[in-house]
Amino acid sequence: MNTYPSLIQDQKTFNCLIKDLLKKPVVALDTEFHCEKRYWPDLFLIQLAADGIGPVAVDPISVKDLTPLADLFAEEKVVKVLHSAKNDLAILFHDIPGFTVKNLFDSQIAAAFLGYGEQISLVNLVHSVCGVKARKMYSMSDWSARPLAEGQLEYALDDVRYLVQVYESLAGDLKKKGRTHWFNGESESLTDPQTYVTSKERLFSKARSAGKVKSGSFPLLWMLLNWREEKAIVMNRPRFYIARDHLLCRLAVLAPKNVENIRSLRGLPGGFIDKYGNDVIEVANRCLNNPPSDVPKIRLPRHDWGYAARKDILRIFLKMKSKSLDLSPALLLPKDSFESILADPPKNLEQFMTRTDLTGWRKEALGPEIVDLLTGKLAITLKKGNSIKFIKVK
Repeated sequence: MNTYPSLIQDQKTFNCLIKDLLKKPVVALDTEFHCEKRYWPDLFLIQLAADGIGPVAVDPISVKDLTPLADLFAEEKVVKVLHSAKNDLAILFHDIPGFTVKNLFDSQIAAAFLGYGEQISLVNLVHSVCGVKARKMYSMSDWSARPLAEGQLEYALDDVRYLVQVYESLAGDLKKKGRTHWFNGESESLTDPQTYVTSKERLFSKARSAGKVKSGSFPLLWMLLNWREEKAIVMNRPRFYIARDHLLCRLAVLAPKNVENIRSLRGLPGGFIDKYGNDVIEVANRCLNNPPSDVPKIRLPRHDWGYAARKDILRIFLKMKSKSLDLSPALLLPKDSFESILADPPKNLEQFMTRTDLTGWRKEALGPEIVDLLTGKLAITLKKGNSIKFIKVK
């Protein structure tokens, strides 16, 4: 057994820890960070554990060079176990140059394929799998404070203390149910660096939904959103610190020609005009003189009866299908894919299988049934006892 202090605060010990972890088949990891009042989250603790090692915590305030961690994540032979990995990985991708991920196991995703629910917490999963109730007292701790309280450190270490055991149980269950390849397919995006690049198109769609913006105002809204993003990055502040979505929408509709026009808006945040008024006018003038050509295409909601009926029937189908598979409907078909299929339903199985907005396991799980449903070959019936069933139509 390798003996390390529960909190590592020097580079040499950290480097030795990573060398020892590279010899292990499975390593658990978690992080503690703060994202309030920041564009980029600040990393304040890294917890690690493996069979015979730890759990230990690494203090990134004292240990300045985290690049050895990149070697661990790049090692194909070592399984890296994280729970709800996306936020942790986003920080590591940003903070560590050349960071890559291979052989990742997200215990939350694995649990979703085993009937635990789509977003089970680590506390509840550890309790279900290991029979251990983790402490919750320090969940809202200030992780930037030094020194860390003993109980605070133990709370953080609990996040990786049982993760290897959880991995062994879930990986075995996935294999028994024949869903390992489903899990692998769903996890692929987590290892792709592009997953952690901000999608301005998604931000634009979300912002547009916050207010009544017609297509004629889309160019200015797009330019204001880009202005806000650049400002937030430079200032290292959350987007809402500059302007919330609904304010961007109101400014886009107003298309102000001078600062006095902006003053006519009700409910402006205090100091907004003094801080950003001239910036907004400059953006509005640029948009007027040189409208952007890269405004994202927005799929506007449809209101015809046929579309609404198809949407309701598809929801019922997904609810029944997900129940039979012991999966949540949102996992089986995420919202974006749901809307995409409604807007452009496949005419046959070949079209469905070539869709790029669906992972392979979803195509396998939904397969011919969803195509039959959308092409009128499946009908919904109400049986005795009010049970619903889909039947094949000849």
